[in-house]
Amino acid sequence: MKGKKPSKTTAIALIVGGDLILLLLGWFMLVSPQRSNAQSTAQAAQATEVQIQQARAPVVPPTPVTQPKQPEIRTAYLYKLSQAMPMTTDMPNLLLELNQVVRSAGVELVSMSPTPTDPTTGATSITLSVSGDFYSLTDLLYRLRSLVAVRNGALDVSGRLFSVTSVTLTPTGTGRELNAGVSLSAFTFGAAAAAASAAAVPAPIDTSSTSASATTTTAETTSSASADTAFGH
Repeated sequence: MKGKKPSKTTAIALIVGGDLILLLLGWFMLVSPQRSNAQSTAQAAQATEVQIQQARAPVVPPTPVTQPKQPEIRTAYLYKLSQAMPMTTDMPNLLLELNQVVRSAGVELVSMSPTPTDPTTGATSITLSVSGDFYSLTDLLYRLRSLVAVRNGALDVSGRLFSVTSVTLTPTGTGRELNAGVSLSAFTFGAAAAAASAAAVPAPIDTSSTSASATTTTAETTSSASADTAFGH
């Protein structure tokens, strides 16, 4: 018995279905693997482009570590320091310099009372009694403080180093005149250095008491031995 012939519509449907199946098989077997390879190739190309850009970038050398510069010791600075803080008090020149500063400020010097230099610190305390108007007294304090100063990073010395510790002002009752008492200190380097050297030297050990004790012990031992011999022990 012969089978029925499929209709024309069924034949067309079977042909179209077969074509679709072939297309799907071609897609999964040929096109899809190639897309994956294309994506991998694109990623590899991007990575290579990044490496090329990094290789073309200018090489920045590492910043060298700079050591801090040691301050330069100049002979001129040592000379200026010896002017500000001499090795000795030199009281006559010290009082003469103070007198010149007082006169240059335009105030009248009434009295000047120095004290002996402290051997430990090398400081000399001085009390000035002066009279003048407020502006002249202010100028005096400015001149005392400006004898030793640091200007533009350099040491500027034009006299001794003075430290003003206290200032008292009293009106005289005559116009704008004021009486002022200025307490200040001058310094020497030699006294302080000598005190520091003396403190660094160890004190000598007194061995006289030890020697006397040893001599006494020896004498007592000899006397005891002589007494034992006399009594026949």
